[in-house]
Amino acid sequence: MKNRILLFSMLGVLLFSQQSCKNHKAQSNIKMTPYRLMFYNVENLYDADDDPQIDDQEFLPGSEMQWTNERLNTKLNQIAEVIQAIGKQELLPDVIGLGEVENRKVLDFLITKTDLSSLGYSIVHFDSPDKRGIDVALLYRKDRFKPLKSHNYPVIFPGDMEKPTRDILYVKGELPNKSTLHVLVNHWPSRSGGQKETEAKRIMAAKTAKRLCDSISFNDPKANILIMGDLNDYPSDISLTEALQAQNDTSNTKAGLYNLMGWQKGENVGSHPYKGEWGFLDQIIVSGSIIKGNNNIKTYFNQAKAFRPDFLIEKNEKFNNWQTKRTYGGKKYLGGYSDHLPVYVNLYLKN
Repeated sequence: MKNRILLFSMLGVLLFSQQSCKNHKAQSNIKMTPYRLMFYNVENLYDADDDPQIDDQEFLPGSEMQWTNERLNTKLNQIAEVIQAIGKQELLPDVIGLGEVENRKVLDFLITKTDLSSLGYSIVHFDSPDKRGIDVALLYRKDRFKPLKSHNYPVIFPGDMEKPTRDILYVKGELPNKSTLHVLVNHWPSRSGGQKETEAKRIMAAKTAKRLCDSISFNDPKANILIMGDLNDYPSDISLTEALQAQNDTSNTKAGLYNLMGWQKGENVGSHPYKGEWGFLDQIIVSGSIIKGNNNIKTYFNQAKAFRPDFLIEKNEKFNNWQTKRTYGGKKYLGGYSDHLPVYVNLYLKN
């Protein structure tokens, strides 16, 4: 009797092992295709023409900033250079969020009059109520992203609309594997005037983004959502942790949103320097379904980072540290790229 029991036990272990191997092989045979998204605050990408509908007086020929078509062309080529340089690191960005662009015209220039012209990018853009004419926008490769729906969502400050901020750009699109991705491009109110004094406005922007995410998730609990942008707060600030409710690691396995920059710390780690200290004002946040990979798209916390090549940074002698190569330092033209570094993330699509 004992021998028969032993025989059946051994047969059970063998069958279980064979089935486990089959499952492992089946999982390993699932092809995952990389897919890259990036965000870049390009620092005041204005044309050189006067628009009477906005306050663009600083960025005109003859102004104190002495902005010209020649300087605009230099900046457009620099942005194209950055996008192509990210592409040389294995993968060209398929979807690109941009901050601080004036209008559709400069975006058209960017994708038609630079080296990007041969790469098949197109544009989603709406004008924002920002008095300086600063907007966000989305570029996408037409063979890699198919917009299904797009809309701009205003951030309302009850009782205080003297300084309206940038709208949140929402784009729902289809990816090459036919999955759907919801993208929110943000540029939250700045810290000009003091971090605490302006915090309420960023909290309002975060709550606006959260309501939009909740609406998407209500219709599809497994929706793939990606939030990107210059949030003008750090991952540990309450606009992110409380208002948006973005988790900074995977300790809460039931979180709705995960901040892929929240775990990254260390000297010179970040997208923007302030008084010699680096941090992530520019962030990429994804829904739990993308972290868990339960809807044909997956990513990992180590797949999001700032792009930091040598040509985008320089030494800051005052703070004995590195800084970005900016277009302007105050009113002085420096000819650099931007005061922010771009951030990007690799997703993996299940075919």
